[in-house]
Amino acid sequence: MDKLRKTYAAIKEILGDNTEPLDSVELVEAYRQYFKPEKVRFLLLAESHVFTNDLERQIPLQSVRGLEGYPQQYARFVYCLGYGEKQLTNSVDHPKRDGTPQFWKIFFSCCNPISSPDDFHPILGKTPANQRLRNKIETLKQMKRRGIWLVDASIVALYQDGKKIPNMFDALETSWHSYTRDIVISAQPDHVICIGKGVANVVEPDFKRHFPSAYTVIAQPNAFLSSAEHFENYKSYSRICSRDRSSSNPE
Repeated sequence: MDKLRKTYAAIKEILGDNTEPLDSVELVEAYRQYFKPEKVRFLLLAESHVFTNDLERQIPLQSVRGLEGYPQQYARFVYCLGYGEKQLTNSVDHPKRDGTPQFWKIFFSCCNPISSPDDFHPILGKTPANQRLRNKIETLKQMKRRGIWLVDASIVALYQDGKKIPNMFDALETSWHSYTRDIVISAQPDHVICIGKGVANVVEPDFKRHFPSAYTVIAQPNAFLSSAEHFENYKSYSRICSRDRSSSNPE
């Protein structure tokens, strides 16, 4: 954690009072490490998670069956199952609007063939909550088995209350060069999917050097694209991560 904290201190010099609490950054990292595959084959590189304040972080999560040792504090991060699933906290303090269905579509696409928007039904809101949660847990387990891992280029949140934090790209560059770049390179993935052109502008010089023919840039799921274009992107995730899909054995 020393390197993480040193990078955090450097970012705090840039973002000042807009910097997410260190405890939240470390909680997000704990979630990320929990789902790190033994061998990373496909690495999803996103921009950042969403700002988690001190009060939100104190919201306890109920134990999740089948996920022993799973963190039990709330974070605005897709690997935190409580983010978007209020039944896991059953707390009056649970944020009224939270969750990231777009990233769940990415995760689901990485593990399944996609032919229609209806294919996403198992992990979206119209599926009963308990079944949806079970489907999400299975998706996360499948990702880990198949070597699919999400990493954020920025260790700190770059978005708060739906808005970009000032100087966010300076913070992103500092995080990448001081911390995340080494994480990505040392993982030695077979392929990297960079989520977002803003992230690509920062990381692509390193990708061209270390993964010259093994990376793909895909627009962020909230980019101003048509529904058809977004669906084609989800199909790209499915296609890239489809190698050896049938050979994965359930736990």
